[in-house]
Amino acid sequence: MSSNTSSLPIFEHINTNIGLKYLNGNEELYVKILNNFLKRYKDMELNTLNSEELHKVIHSIKGLSATLGMTKLEKITRQLHQERNPSNRLIEKCSKILKLNIQELNLLFSSNKKEISTILIIHNEPSEIDELMEILDNDFDILLALNKYEALEIFDEESIDLVILHTELDDLCGISIFNFLKRHTTIEEIPLIFITKKENESKIKDIYPLQNISFIYKPFQEKKLIKQIRIFNSL
Repeated sequence: MSSNTSSLPIFEHINTNIGLKYLNGNEELYVKILNNFLKRYKDMELNTLNSEELHKVIHSIKGLSATLGMTKLEKITRQLHQERNPSNRLIEKCSKILKLNIQELNLLFSSNKKEISTILIIHNEPSEIDELMEILDNDFDILLALNKYEALEIFDEESIDLVILHTELDDLCGISIFNFLKRHTTIEEIPLIFITKKENESKIKDIYPLQNISFIYKPFQEKKLIKQIRIFNSL
């Protein structure tokens, strides 16, 4: 899984750090280009193309995949582009990798994903809860759970659009809460923002192999947090 220090959700097949580097860190533009890639190639069947069509399509995908951080796709399309008479096996392999990227983007850019309006904060430190409420309360309906049982009760009674979960790997509290809720709720299907230390981010990604996750660090930055939520809304 790719390392991701931006506010973008984590992709399994796309190294967003590479894509953002090419675009000078412009996340909004990056999201738009990813969406355009999805629209352009979501119905593409490489094995139906003639030699000339295949060559043009592969050339285009090769350049885009390199820019967007689709490293495996870029590698296979570069190999395919160099072959004068590529084998059906190589074309099939390329098609499979392309579809993996498409499937992931299709999920992230699903048209039926509703805009975030209700946010559940799972936290137990009053001062930090107060900070988050100060940032979010004017624009969102905020629900608060101090522990996993309160969170479960809220999931049973409310429709949650996003979860903000305090996670410190030192005491395993956040991990315990998430694993508990994963067994009893739809938390894996909901965008999730972890409150953690920056040095723990890579460890959390190994524990939570999810797509729609992001991170905030203390002290909280209002613009950064709102930007993360807006990006979730745009996907």
